Amino acid sequence: MTPRTKRRRALVARQLALGRIARREALGGLAGALAEEKRSRALAVRSRDMAAEYAGPGGHGGAQVGAALAGRLRFAGALVRLAGEAEARGEEAAREAGCQARALAAAERRLEMLEARAASARRAEEMARERREDAAAGPLARKLQRSS
Repeated sequence: MTPRTKRRRALVARQLALGRIARREALGGLAGALAEEKRSRALAVRSRDMAAEYAGPGGHGGAQVGAALAGRLRFAGALVRLAGEAEARGEEAAREAGCQARALAAAERRLEMLEARAASARRAEEMARERREDAAAGPLARKLQRSS
């Protein structure tokens, strides 16, 4: 194996390793974005449910002191704001998941191209080796034919 072939083989191996790392990172980013979206959407639903519960009539038969009612309504309002913020984070996470999915697709395409390039390089190396073997065996075969 020539030094040039060794360098080419090492370069292809490094490129494949980097491609696999990029794919793994893109996959992790997508998983993280999807998990964040799920958490945010669940938090929004729970917050809205709690806000509806606190905004409704209290457990005192409807007779509440004004300060207690105001406190419950403030808390319900805070829960509504929290639900809105969680929903916004969920939408942002959904957009991020879309970006991560596109990044994953690009990383997979690059990896496929690198794998095809590596296979092509292996085939070219094999063909060159066979040509060298044929060239080395050629004069011997002619010599043997002449002596018969």
